[in-house]
Amino acid sequence: MELTTAICALHPKTVFRISRAARTEVRNVFVRIRDEGITGFGEASPNAFYHEDADDVRARLSRAAPGLRGLKVRSVADIGRIREEIWPVLKPSRAAQCAVDVALWDWLARRENCTVCELAWGSRPRSVATFVTIGISTPEELGARVEELRGFPLIKIKSDADADLAPARFVRERTGAALAIDANCAWGAHDVSALARHLAGFGVKLIEQPFAPGEDACMLELLAASPLPVFADESCVVEEDVEQMPGRFSGLNIKLTKCGGLTPAMRMLKRARELGLRTMVGCMLESSVLISAGAVVAQQTDFADLDGAWLIRDDPFRGARYENGILHTDEIVQTAAGGAGMQWAL
Repeated sequence: MELTTAICALHPKTVFRISRAARTEVRNVFVRIRDEGITGFGEASPNAFYHEDADDVRARLSRAAPGLRGLKVRSVADIGRIREEIWPVLKPSRAAQCAVDVALWDWLARRENCTVCELAWGSRPRSVATFVTIGISTPEELGARVEELRGFPLIKIKSDADADLAPARFVRERTGAALAIDANCAWGAHDVSALARHLAGFGVKLIEQPFAPGEDACMLELLAASPLPVFADESCVVEEDVEQMPGRFSGLNIKLTKCGGLTPAMRMLKRARELGLRTMVGCMLESSVLISAGAVVAQQTDFADLDGAWLIRDDPFRGARYENGILHTDEIVQTAAGGAGMQWAL
């Protein structure tokens, strides 16, 4: 089994702003695994918030490559075994682990001539409705985005430390879409219960990550007083974090690149359900490789936020078709196809 890597710059269609950053480019790391004449693809979308960057992720993957030679994948259990065997070389990079994990699932699905969804859940994939994100915007940008998203069923609006509710009100007046507000940890200085009451008054469905992870103790009181469900994102990164969510959050946002891939994402989903938590599968700015893998998890979650490939203008892969807020996963056989022109290296 040969593993090669490539770094590819991806560019959002417009400047993508959240409370702590504005992005005009991301550098994602792609993995290609080849064996028996079959190729599987994986991807990592490293994020500085989790102390990850593309060069370090690629270096760790390159060091892991020799350990994959001679290994064979014949079952989903083999994917789990290989993940554990190479983790000492990849750690602490969950992004690197994600890239290998997704590539192994993709490779095995191609070998078995089935979908990754069939390997994971035993059924063909169905299309799923997904949030599309409006980043922090000027009034002019906001008007243009709302017009672009007319008819989309789910819209997520990013917020910052100002906790200005005007963008959500503006969007609500112009669309019947279900709305979510994502603060990305920025609302620590505000009465979030009061904000939640205002938001509930004009039909917002949920709030995501109002406080920074270090302020999670505040969530005990907030959750008891909030009329809206509150989902964790930055506060729930890996499998072990799920146990801390009950009583603090109503649900959690699972992202493959932060937890280590499809394998742990499925375990997080299962455990969250056991604990009575609601679930969402989300994304960074990603190509169709990770979005299509995330769509496998979306088959079983309450919500999906898988617009990352739609938000960029230069996706080097093709996967599930995104149309009017619906991810048509029934059209793909495995995770994705493409990657031509990339500079793959050991």
